[in-house]
Amino acid sequence: MRNQKLFDFLQTGRKSMINNAEVEAHIKKFSFEEYKDISIDDTKTVFAEAILGNPSNNIKGYDKFEHKELIIGVTQFIDNLIMKYGLKGLQIFEHDYTYYQRLDPDIKFAKIGQLTAEVPLIMSMPFAGHCDVHKNMQDILDECYEKNIDVHLDCAWLTCAENIDFDFSHPNIKSFASSLSKAYSLDWNRIGIRWTKQKDDTDAITIYNNFKLYNDSLCKIGYHMVNKFPINYYWQTYRELYHYGCRQTYTFPTKIIWLTKGLDGELFGMSKLLEHLYDVGMTH
Repeated sequence: MRNQKLFDFLQTGRKSMINNAEVEAHIKKFSFEEYKDISIDDTKTVFAEAILGNPSNNIKGYDKFEHKELIIGVTQFIDNLIMKYGLKGLQIFEHDYTYYQRLDPDIKFAKIGQLTAEVPLIMSMPFAGHCDVHKNMQDILDECYEKNIDVHLDCAWLTCAENIDFDFSHPNIKSFASSLSKAYSLDWNRIGIRWTKQKDDTDAITIYNNFKLYNDSLCKIGYHMVNKFPINYYWQTYRELYHYGCRQTYTFPTKIIWLTKGLDGELFGMSKLLEHLYDVGMTH
């Protein structure tokens, strides 16, 4: 029988991030002076190694993405593409990031097998609606190859995922981005990084980086966090509680620490439940 008391901790609608006391305490210890000699190149290297080298995932094929640039969270990466192509100039799948539908409540979603040739596609990886690599990812990439469609990947969920197996080497993948927000509940900091195969000096994010318009303090905070906690810290800390919570609430585990899935496929936020179980010392 479902534990209704625990089920009531699950979140519908917008999901909050985990409030972890150790993470919060370390954030408060941040001193800009401690990291004043850390270069931006060092910062980008540390971020990239942490995100792509996450031992909980198997990520490969990113060696051709030689250009790394700082972004104000993955949403800047998305906004940059919208600024370049227009929202209607991008192909977007249903059940992806709800931001697109907030921008255009009447958005027309793309359909697999019916993609428009030479019109860029942006999609999340892991895919927001699946909490995993899109179940039709190979078919999507094959169609993009046949129709000369550039693919741009929003990897915001990658830093709080485990058991993700993905190869970025497909020739139609042109850029991808991720951030530290979901790894350390740093959504209020917006610390991210974008990878591209080619540098375009007319690109807004490239200009932003060339003229050093990024927030150096935020970059240092990101460095401070990566230097202390592994990128998979939340999975290391909450894995047993997560699976216990799924069993007690009769929901299905996903590959995202923040999310669990109901019998009808509805996604629920796990943060408040995980915080509660952690606080009461429930470990099995």
